[in-house]
Amino acid sequence: MSDPTGIDPEHDVMSETERRVAWHLTRMLMAFFAVALVMIWADLSIDLTTLTGVSRDETGSAPAVTTAPSQSSGDGGAEATLPPEAPTTTTPPFEARTFTMVATGDLLVHEYVADMAGFYGSDGGYDFNPMFRRVQPVLAGADLAICHLETPLSDDNSDLVYYPNFRVPFELADAIGAAGYDGCSVASNHSLDAGVSGVRATLNHLDRAGVAHAGMALDETEAGPAWFAPGSISVAHLSYTDIMNGASLPTDPPWLVGSLDPVLVAADAEAAVAQGAEFVVVSIHWGIEYQSEPTDRQAEVSAQLLASPAIDLLIGHQAHVIQPVLQFSDKYAAIGLGNFLSNQPGDERRNCRPECPDSTQDGVIAWFAVADRPDGSVAVVDAGYVPTWVDRSTYEIVPLGLDNPPGADPAVLAESERRTASVLEPTMRRITFD
Repeated sequence: MSDPTGIDPEHDVMSETERRVAWHLTRMLMAFFAVALVMIWADLSIDLTTLTGVSRDETGSAPAVTTAPSQSSGDGGAEATLPPEAPTTTTPPFEARTFTMVATGDLLVHEYVADMAGFYGSDGGYDFNPMFRRVQPVLAGADLAICHLETPLSDDNSDLVYYPNFRVPFELADAIGAAGYDGCSVASNHSLDAGVSGVRATLNHLDRAGVAHAGMALDETEAGPAWFAPGSISVAHLSYTDIMNGASLPTDPPWLVGSLDPVLVAADAEAAVAQGAEFVVVSIHWGIEYQSEPTDRQAEVSAQLLASPAIDLLIGHQAHVIQPVLQFSDKYAAIGLGNFLSNQPGDERRNCRPECPDSTQDGVIAWFAVADRPDGSVAVVDAGYVPTWVDRSTYEIVPLGLDNPPGADPAVLAESERRTASVLEPTMRRITFD
């Protein structure tokens, strides 16, 4: 009896065998592709979820992936799973902008400091560059370096005077620029030692040296922050003083020297943000001389200012000794950075002892790493310090542990390091350079 299908049984057996072989091959290929897809997706998931800014669910797992539903082969055969559809959009990698910033303490040029600069100079001029040569690599190596110029500069060095009212050699501005500083805060208790002419001379020489400044202005249009753009991040720097020798605050006109009024400072910072600032640094001249312990006002105003979303970092000066760094959540207030260059604790011509402790010879380079965060803000993400010490035989500023002078007593240097560490750690870690 003939087969109604019209297929030869022998041929049909061969055809069935071929179908079985083909089916097994198909299953093997499907299994291979499934494993390959899983491996590829696993690698992709690892790459994506290790990037900052990629969201995770509440369990900490990477976001789930939806694959296409299984579909029938259409001829009654086994179901085949289609590969996952390529996503139409992906979360781009979070690429943070970053910069490093350093800030230093008081540049307080006493007569002996100026005399040594005269020794280094030529043709009757003053050369402060040798005093900064050991710290220059650290300052210039940062993306943004800020100094505190406490003493007014003379216009032409014809009227130099020192403690208690200062007008110091204008060549200090050149050394500041050559050392790697980008800007300086200039609001201090000595800002008006030489009157308005001293303000004018100081600002003119800083401008000539290419150093930005904040804290003093001759015209309202010139008042306000100094601006920088390290790492393509817009930074505004504001400067104020809480103390003024021989004058009251605020000054008349008010923009002549920045005066510390927390409400107005916050308003200035908000105005800077409105002008495009993404990170705002505020420098303040305040505190009690030779006292490391923060005053109530320093602690209270630091908390008040850093509670403002417009202010990101506080830098302080005036005490002539290093003071603790206060931390408020992820914001820092380095309320007192000590002396960076001075003659303290003194000598036979300007002996500050016993009022001035040994720690007036200590200083610090405060170091901050600043970066974008996934929430869109810019903030300090790491903070550290390099301890410094003034070698009063040469008035070189020594970065301790990095470039110690061969003639210095190791025990004296070690004691300076210990004093600084006891004040700053563990809030700030000591920075080392390979």
